[in-house]
Amino acid sequence: MPDPLEAAKTFMDALEARDPERAAAVCAENVQIELPGGDSQLEGRDGARRLVRIAPAFIRRIREQQIDGTTVILRGLTRAPGHFANYTTWTFETDGQLITHVTFAWRPAN
Repeated sequence: MPDPLEAAKTFMDALEARDPERAAAVCAENVQIELPGGDSQLEGRDGARRLVRIAPAFIRRIREQQIDGTTVILRGLTRAPGHFANYTTWTFETDGQLITHVTFAWRPAN
């Protein structure tokens, strides 16, 4: 089983590779994924798969990582080539191995 940082990085790699099964594999069955703005969320491993399927084909680069117990925060840049760039903060709460809660927020970079 992965540790919290490995789970978060695997999730991000799966998102980049557009591999929904790989993303779901590091999530708890009851994972909750809050979409930016807090108006809606995706639930369960099927929600993780759905996020990977609906996510635009951005380029994501993690530049900073922080681990606080079972919580991992990844910060970096998300770009849609030729359109815009955002500083992105991903927060992954885990049970020590699997991801139980995901939030992410964007801040304009240009």
